Amino acid sequence: MKILIIDQTGFQLQTRKMLLEDAIEKCTVDIASTLGEVFISYQKDTYDVVVVDHGIENGQQCVDHILQTSPSQPMLVVSDAIHCVIKRCEDCVTNHFLRRLFNPTPIKNIVRMVEGLKNYRCDHYDAETNKIKG
Repeated sequence: MKILIIDQTGFQLQTRKMLLEDAIEKCTVDIASTLGEVFISYQKDTYDVVVVDHGIENGQQCVDHILQTSPSQPMLVVSDAIHCVIKRCEDCVTNHFLRRLFNPTPIKNIVRMVEGLKNYRCDHYDAETNKIKG
């Protein structure tokens, strides 16, 4: 499995990378901290899952670039924003493979969600009632 994590540089990012690689069998994790690094990573590789911290500088632009480049890219967006990262919350579920997680999310939960992404339901959207939670 190939994962791209988009987050601020530093010890926590390196720790998340190491924990994901240790927890998920045959997993490699690339990291990007700037919009430019995301462009370069996306030109070089394809990813099974992208994990984005929406709160970083240019976090929204990273999400937008990925959705423009590959609209069906499986993506977990860690966000504490009230509004969805795209125009309509339902679009995340129906038109894209984008799921939002509440911030902060423990690494063990991220591991579970990466491994079972197809069965994971967005923290912000209730697909059974087609309503935004909140």
